[in-house]
Amino acid sequence: LKPPVFDMTRLNQDGSVNDGKDYAKQPWTCVLDNQSGMVWEVKKTEPGLHNINNTYTWYDSNSESNGGSPGKTNGGTCAGSNCDTESYIKAVNAEKLCGYTDWYLPSRFELRTILNPAVFYPGPTLPKDFFPESLPGKYWTDTTFKTNHAAAWAWRFDHGSDYVENKTEALSVRLTHATVMPAKQAKQPSAQ
Repeated sequence: LKPPVFDMTRLNQDGSVNDGKDYAKQPWTCVLDNQSGMVWEVKKTEPGLHNINNTYTWYDSNSESNGGSPGKTNGGTCAGSNCDTESYIKAVNAEKLCGYTDWYLPSRFELRTILNPAVFYPGPTLPKDFFPESLPGKYWTDTTFKTNHAAAWAWRFDHGSDYVENKTEALSVRLTHATVMPAKQAKQPSAQ
């Protein structure tokens, strides 16, 4: 497989550009995908809200977006919030990560955009130049499975594949923020 070209900008907690490439010397908090306009959360190894080992059950109290099944509250293992996706999103928005207050759980197709299919098992299949703390874990998307509303789509970053998981399972979460791109820069997603 030919590796994709990732064109990303590293961002500090306040949203300013981080020119460093050595995460240990000059850590960054988020990355902006210059192709899609999406900003992605970067996890940390330190204890707290953004720890890479935190897990969350899938939960969305909004009946218009939960596919008919809200999932399970506080069923993961984490720090800094209750351990479900809705609580985590609220906590990240409250801290204004990288200057934004509209972070959300990415869709099945949005999360795929940071996948590097040229990296094989055991992964992680994320571009390590931008996500240095990555684990080859399983990450929730916001996409409820159409034929079983008690389940949602997730991505495995060890295999680089998506699959369906019961919303009561505790998985990792990587939030995103969609930046409005100028029309000339925005690229249309490829058909799936």
